[in-house]
Amino acid sequence: MVPSLPKGYASTKNKERVRKEDTTLIIKLYRKAKRKLSYLGMPSDEMKDILAWQDYIERASAVEIDKNKRHLLTLNLLKNNLQGKVDILFGDVEKILLDGRDVYSNKLKFPYDFVFLDFFGTILYKGFRRVDAIKELMYKQRGHYFLFFLTFNLKERKCCKNTIITELDKIKKEMCNFYVYDSGIQREIERIITWYCQKSTNEIYRQKIFVPYFVKTTAEDNNFRVHFYSPIYYRGYNNCPMIHFRFKMMPEFNLPTHSISEQSIIDIFNSNIKEANSNRVFVRKIQAPLMDLKI
Repeated sequence: MVPSLPKGYASTKNKERVRKEDTTLIIKLYRKAKRKLSYLGMPSDEMKDILAWQDYIERASAVEIDKNKRHLLTLNLLKNNLQGKVDILFGDVEKILLDGRDVYSNKLKFPYDFVFLDFFGTILYKGFRRVDAIKELMYKQRGHYFLFFLTFNLKERKCCKNTIITELDKIKKEMCNFYVYDSGIQREIERIITWYCQKSTNEIYRQKIFVPYFVKTTAEDNNFRVHFYSPIYYRGYNNCPMIHFRFKMMPEFNLPTHSISEQSIIDIFNSNIKEANSNRVFVRKIQAPLMDLKI
């Protein structure tokens, strides 16, 4: 049974519902590990994630960039008697991941059992800096089983559309090369990817392909088998459109090349998108067209 959120907990109802979905996975990992877990995230000065998951956390690294919120985060740690459990790191989370330390040389303590990057702006909002930071995270987590959660908003479409369309074209070439002798399947691949690249296609569907493909290939290069869950769309603060991704990273050892996950690129294309709304999570009625490679 998923526990209720702490008394006095302030959050949007949709985000709370998404957090309950994450809590289910964290509890499963807690029971599998038979110990309390380590967490890296961006809980803000209100420490919403840490308060919700404190029963399962042994140690935590909390990243905060806003100078005005640093003292509030520290006060909340003291108020909740968590100062011995949580390390505060100050600065830009991308730079901290890339450098392994914050602006005051406080170090990240790898590995972590679950990592939650809750970004402002899209995954490509800062060009490739965020994807580079995630690549570095996968490298530093090598050999360690962990959960990876990723959230960002969908407002700044101009920051990512062209790059993602370029990636979709690369995926199309990769898949068509695999079916080089089957023109029917190549046409099906072309049809589906053309739909994703259309101007009228909602950005949520392009992100549904790009993020799992990027995380999957990056993690596999670091010898992780990856299991991805259906992304969850929801309306956040001020009705901002948000998308939340969840991954399970399973390390493999003594491999001369990269790992291969059970879920394929086709599984990414044919996965559904869920939605959190009115205190429930459900499969959205409108989905991207399925890729049928049995034609």
